[in-house]
Amino acid sequence: MIQTLVITIPALLALIECIRRGPEKAFLNVYLPVLLLLPQQYEWPISGQYHFADTAILPIALFLLFQSKLKWEWDSIDFLVIAYVGVTVIAEGMNEGYKLGSQNLFLQELPSILLPYLAAKNILRQPQFAVEAAKRVAMSLTIVAIVSVYEFRMGVDLFTPLCDAIFGLGHGALFRGGFMRIQGPYGHALTLGTMMVIGFRVARWLDWSGVWSEPLGFLPVSKIRFCEFWIAAGSVMALSVGPFLGAACGAIVISVFRAQNRKRALVSLILLISLVGPPAYRAFDDYVSVDPAAARASGDGLQEDSAYRRMLIPLYLPIVEERPAWGWGRSGFPVLDTMYSIDNAYLFTALTFGVYATILLVALMVWPAVRLTIFSLPLRPSDPRALAAFTMIGIYILNAVMDCTGSGGGTPGVLLFIVTGWTAALLSARTQEFAEIEAVPSWQRNQVGFRKVMV
Repeated sequence: MIQTLVITIPALLALIECIRRGPEKAFLNVYLPVLLLLPQQYEWPISGQYHFADTAILPIALFLLFQSKLKWEWDSIDFLVIAYVGVTVIAEGMNEGYKLGSQNLFLQELPSILLPYLAAKNILRQPQFAVEAAKRVAMSLTIVAIVSVYEFRMGVDLFTPLCDAIFGLGHGALFRGGFMRIQGPYGHALTLGTMMVIGFRVARWLDWSGVWSEPLGFLPVSKIRFCEFWIAAGSVMALSVGPFLGAACGAIVISVFRAQNRKRALVSLILLISLVGPPAYRAFDDYVSVDPAAARASGDGLQEDSAYRRMLIPLYLPIVEERPAWGWGRSGFPVLDTMYSIDNAYLFTALTFGVYATILLVALMVWPAVRLTIFSLPLRPSDPRALAAFTMIGIYILNAVMDCTGSGGGTPGVLLFIVTGWTAALLSARTQEFAEIEAVPSWQRNQVGFRKVMV
């Protein structure tokens, strides 16, 4: 009983904020901080297994659905999101039955996929709310990084002890190279690293547009640079290679988009890849083409993890081929050679929900990025709409890379659907919403910032 009451506290706070100031403010002031600062691995022991953020989004979505100013314009991205949820729910029903499978999964995906997407698409269409949402992300992840210094040095995660006592859970420590890997409120160092690199992209977006450029006050640094430093530090303390690789890929693509001469930048990138790519791939393939047990014996934990991931796809592909359409269900696929952890989101989705769901998962990262590219290429690299599009493209790329190294989902998965809603909002924005900025002198644009421009 006490566990259910604790989980519903964010819902009560969100309801109060909706009544007092509206669902937009509740999304900014309750939902995003709850999602980013509270551990989401704790759940109430009743149908649906809702977490803190799941309960917080419910009253917000309810208020949004019934407010008179809600304007919904259907988009191809909407259909992709709905199709993904529909296919996964059907697949789970085919494997586990309607009540145990489809019903429970839909109850879980409603607050973790559909409602965050709906709220983001509606709320982030408004420029001032888009700015505030980005600030909440940057501030929350800065707090996580600063608090996690204690975990990095002392080995105690300050985000979880109270919830561990209430819910009767605990979590183990992770080490690499003799150093503690911080997990913060996200349950795993890899997940925290993913959150930090996504947050860094959002912080860079704020920085490019002159938001929070004023000094911090007690330090000779701007507020946004302070956030950028700590978010970067948080990603380092996670000691996870996957997020760094994903962030590097996203940053490279963004640098091409932001170049004054995009054609020359693209040609230079292709030449660099053609020269460095083959030898780098051979070196990497040699590094991971070992037995994980041998790598463990040598004490190289990074090589062990990499070799483990390399073995997953050829080992489990025949299992996927046995049930390609609807998969095996969330608890149904056979475990081979004690390889319980499926550290590849595409493989995990294929095993769990089948090939159709996997195709839709890929489409949810590729299609929005393609549309953002088409949308942004005719614009100047400094155009505020282009800066927003570049940022989202970078986030999709780093998530696509990251999904090759982890099973996906969790808080980064929810945040990705919020970004997808933001993408749909940007693509459906009216041109006149940005007209004011064109008339403002360039030296004043940092003062205008997102207040009039960004969606």
